[in-house]
Amino acid sequence: MSSAATADSFAIDPAQEAGWIRAIARGDANAFVQLYDRFRGVIFSTILKVLRNREDAEDTAQEVFAQIWDKAHLFRDERGRALTWIATMARNRAIDRLRKAQRRSRLDETYLEREAAEEEVELRDASDDAAMAESVAALRRAMGGLTPDQREAIELVYIGGLTQAQASARLGVPLGTVKARVRRGLARLRGAMA
Repeated sequence: MSSAATADSFAIDPAQEAGWIRAIARGDANAFVQLYDRFRGVIFSTILKVLRNREDAEDTAQEVFAQIWDKAHLFRDERGRALTWIATMARNRAIDRLRKAQRRSRLDETYLEREAAEEEVELRDASDDAAMAESVAALRRAMGGLTPDQREAIELVYIGGLTQAQASARLGVPLGTVKARVRRGLARLRGAMA
């Protein structure tokens, strides 16, 4: 758009601008077309300066023109020119859109960070599960290398939760024998697991 066209936009009689707005408030589509033709460049430029994205600026300009149609009855001549009212509306709509995009971007970042953390936990859990399964399998193999007496004493004490004295009573062997079986069995397990 040339500077002459922009200058021409501002050269419109403020009374004519206000007249278009009042006519739009009454539902005059012809007045709306005249206002659109005259100010679309100014509105688009105002929005583009804020958004710096042509497609978003075009969408926002359409929203502003719809807002002009819907809110023309709110315009008051005594508060200023119609062009100023429209340009302010355009700038505010652009700022709102920019803030919404920034909020959405922050929400997207938060969501992506949360997703990455959850994936990491899932991978860690899966890794922990695999490591645990591997350890259990190694322990079972090592337990298979114990004598039946050692395995029984260890199972009663460490898996069954009995004290060595209770295991001694259950097995009907002296306490010292149970302690020796547990000690020798644990030594063999350590060696097998290493």
